[in-house]
Amino acid sequence: MTLFRRLLAPLLVGLAATLATVSSAWAAPFQLGFALDGSGSVSTSNYNLLRSGLSNAMAAIPADGTIEITVVTYGSSVSTVVSPTILTAASLQGIQVNIVNHTKAGGGTNTAAAIDSLTALMTGSSVFQEPDVTSIINLATDGFPNSQSAAEASAQAAAAAGIDALSIEAIGSGVASQSALSNLSQIAFPDPVSILGVNTTNIPNPLNGSFVVPISDFNSLEPVILAKVIASVTPNPDPTRVPVPGTLPLFLIGTLIAALRSGRMTVRAAV
Repeated sequence: MTLFRRLLAPLLVGLAATLATVSSAWAAPFQLGFALDGSGSVSTSNYNLLRSGLSNAMAAIPADGTIEITVVTYGSSVSTVVSPTILTAASLQGIQVNIVNHTKAGGGTNTAAAIDSLTALMTGSSVFQEPDVTSIINLATDGFPNSQSAAEASAQAAAAAGIDALSIEAIGSGVASQSALSNLSQIAFPDPVSILGVNTTNIPNPLNGSFVVPISDFNSLEPVILAKVIASVTPNPDPTRVPVPGTLPLFLIGTLIAALRSGRMTVRAAV
């Protein structure tokens, strides 16, 4: 009995470590980048609603180390609010504090610079180099870009750099017209880009085709942000991959123990 346990213990420890690593590694990482419109047309009270909505959404998605968060605020210029940070139970509070307490940008609406900044931050992160990483930009705005053509060019450059999707929240009456929504849809990717229903929380995964979601006002923003973030980190089914459940390592260890015990009993019976 003692010899059996001595031989079995290191084997099980090694097996558990290996299987846990395989199971963890199977969960492909996500990069979520957020561009918050802090231009002069967004009042401080409305911007606070944008901040609190995003902060609360952070607490509703898995803090399991598979999601990296990056946030910028933009107006005439762009400032980094959250540098690329892995979302964990330990980092959540710091991410939320930065989102809620940063300085509002002010000025014009330099959408192109916001997309460029997020693209550089996200593709410069080590997470971007990991296999099967999914990288998504979420752009929130209440107005037209300073330059529509520059914003479209920046979106095209982001896609070329490896960003997988860019979707947009169009907030308020300033971007409620069909022409405004159509212009914003030229910035979103990948195709096909659709315009969703006003204030809808039935949000698709943007990897299947991106979208612009019109939101009537900043008071209606939070549930849409929450639904959008959850949809973004919901993996697309891939028929070529068989998912590894998190409980698989324990199951296999139990199976091994049972097999070894059975083998030990057989040897004793033979002796």
